[in-house]
Amino acid sequence: MRTKKAALLAVATTMLGGTLLAGCSSGGGAGTTANNTETPKPVKEELYNNEPVTLRFYSHNAGILNDADLETLIGNPVKAKYPNITIELIKGTNLDKMIAAGEVPDIIATSNYYLHDVLQMGLGSDLNQWIKSQNVDLNRFEPETINVMKKFGKNGEMFGIPYAMNYGVVAYNKDIFDKFGVPYPKDGMTWNQILDLARQVTRADQGTQYIGIDLQDPPLLTRAYSLPVVDEKQEKAVLTSDGYKKVFGIYQQLYDIRGVVDSNKKYTYGIDAFLKDQKVAMFPYWISALTARLPQLKEPGKDFNWDVVSFPSFDDRPGLGREIDFHLAMIPPTSNNKKAAFAAIQALITNEAQLAMNKTGSRLSALSDPAIRKQFAADAKLYDGKNLQGIFAVKPAPLPEATAYDVKSYGFLKEGIKSMVNEGKDINTALRESNEKADKYIQEMKNSK
Repeated sequence: MRTKKAALLAVATTMLGGTLLAGCSSGGGAGTTANNTETPKPVKEELYNNEPVTLRFYSHNAGILNDADLETLIGNPVKAKYPNITIELIKGTNLDKMIAAGEVPDIIATSNYYLHDVLQMGLGSDLNQWIKSQNVDLNRFEPETINVMKKFGKNGEMFGIPYAMNYGVVAYNKDIFDKFGVPYPKDGMTWNQILDLARQVTRADQGTQYIGIDLQDPPLLTRAYSLPVVDEKQEKAVLTSDGYKKVFGIYQQLYDIRGVVDSNKKYTYGIDAFLKDQKVAMFPYWISALTARLPQLKEPGKDFNWDVVSFPSFDDRPGLGREIDFHLAMIPPTSNNKKAAFAAIQALITNEAQLAMNKTGSRLSALSDPAIRKQFAADAKLYDGKNLQGIFAVKPAPLPEATAYDVKSYGFLKEGIKSMVNEGKDINTALRESNEKADKYIQEMKNSK
């Protein structure tokens, strides 16, 4: 991988060596006399002159799986603004194979979750020169998306432009709450308040066991609490911190509720238990994933009385919900069509394109404009009469810096939770063992370099 990365960076240095010329302001002086007018703003440089070009596009875990996805999310807005740009989706391969073949795409779409991996492959180029020359206003975006991008740019680089995002949500079954006479969850609740509700609706009734809430796997909460997995300076796992103990304490409280863990030691139930079986009262989820599932409720006999509220906050972090999660577009340094690629990315972030994407419900806009957000899934009419705007009562929680060890370490945390349920281990023991596994993995990774 080092050889691949070095080769890519060498090519990138050559190709990016020329300085992009920013537009020049007109003549007219700098306002030294009373009669002088304000100095005009620089003229925006036209990077792309509308020559016919085909841009090769690759989705790295960004959910663009086929040509229909590509056309809806990318192709249509680009074609509307630049008719001579054709977007071609690369399928049936991966980034490692493309690097080896010297056929890296012109645009890579990925998420902040996987951005670290893409940058480690040497596939990130700094977009700041184009952002400045094209007057791209980063203040239009959800602030935390830009904060995350800045964290990845150790020297001020901006490696990508957000174009879509996700938002944490809690979907809940009103019928279950009504059955047991329990008040519905509300926007802005804490996890302790949610657990209190869960206790009241975790009941057996006429042979059916109802579960108050399914908290799924630990990253649901650890990432929302902005907990780092690794101390990068020391390259040691930090899974035994007070923050992890707090999160595992919430899981312990849940599993102590009689009925949540069944006789076979089952303790997670999944989205189908909420939407299909309708046995889970509350289900924390992503809004985009929920939206993709809702059409199944349109089938006869499948719908029920449900709604959504904001993702809960920790009591010591009021106003913060689930962690920031977004998709972004990057331009690899070896692309032969950088100007057209950036023009295409710009087409994705216009108000018109963002509104159109938002209204379909396929993705939530990365822009912070409330007027655009209000139109989420409006065309699909999936949230008519629902508390959709309530999910924005909290802001996305910031993320810790990503490392190459995160994904595997999350698996060790999952094993820790399982040991608490199946073997009765206490929180400290479960976290210590998870930490030991993570440290061993980190050492193995270091030794293999």
